[in-house]
Amino acid sequence: MKKSTASISSLSPFLFLLLSLSLAACGSSKTEVGRDTGVVVVNAPAAGQVRRILVNEGSVVSAGSPIVEIVVEQQVAAPQPSPGESADARAARNYKASEAAIDAARAEVVKHEAEVQRLTPLVASGQASQAQLDAERSLYEQAQRRLQQAQDASKQAQGDLLRARQPGAQANTAQANIPRVEMVVARATSAGTVAVISARVGDRVTSGQPLATIRTTSP
Repeated sequence: MKKSTASISSLSPFLFLLLSLSLAACGSSKTEVGRDTGVVVVNAPAAGQVRRILVNEGSVVSAGSPIVEIVVEQQVAAPQPSPGESADARAARNYKASEAAIDAARAEVVKHEAEVQRLTPLVASGQASQAQLDAERSLYEQAQRRLQQAQDASKQAQGDLLRARQPGAQANTAQANIPRVEMVVARATSAGTVAVISARVGDRVTSGQPLATIRTTSP
């Protein structure tokens, strides 16, 4: 009986060591798992219709990565004719306004293009973030689309002016609202892994609506 008791007593430190190592391993495992518990929600920057989903669930993304592309359509009221204004005068005024819109859109393109060129080497040298460059590229792309829309509107206005100056042309007082289409992109605000995409192509979304969630990794 004494021999058995002595044997158990001599094993106790060994068992205690094994138990300590097991608990330490469990604690380490929990710490590793807990590192990627942050969740970031990607919201729609504007109301519109989902045109493209640019990532898949499980994709690894960086801050500023495009996630969802949305088509935003706004109705812009056409200029109303002044009292007593002829069709020729109204068409000429619309054409002049469309040319001014082209100049303004072109200035925006030049400004954002210059900013993209300025940021590109800064990102390479670590003096600016990739998110800044991606955001500026998005503004540059939007400015290019606005320029194209302004140029299309100018062609339409020029055609209206030519028709208004034809003999026997009648004034058209019923002017419909002009749709203006713009593309916006919802981007990731943090690096991580795309966990869930809650939007689908063709969905109508509102501004601020959650589109996806990203699981981030803690440092």
